[in-house]
Amino acid sequence: MNGSNKPLDSPFFNANGFLQVWARNGTQLTKTAEMPIGKWCQGIAWSANGKTLLAQCMVEEEITVARFTGKALTKAGSIKTKGGPAGIRTAEP
Repeated sequence: MNGSNKPLDSPFFNANGFLQVWARNGTQLTKTAEMPIGKWCQGIAWSANGKTLLAQCMVEEEITVARFTGKALTKAGSIKTKGGPAGIRTAEP
């Protein structure tokens, strides 16, 4: 959320959150990719092939669609909702 859910006068407020992808190597974590995202975003779902992410953004009332190349994230679009999306999952195989 990066403070995007805080009041404007909060010293912790930031205008946007970040979508981040981290890699794990044993017990070590390394940030692989990051892109700015909307406000008060929470919850993501991955596609089965690991190339697309859906991220729920409450303030924008949308689901952000991001592409992941394995090294970078880019915004591919968004899906408008009628309210802040608050629960997401992918279909079971």
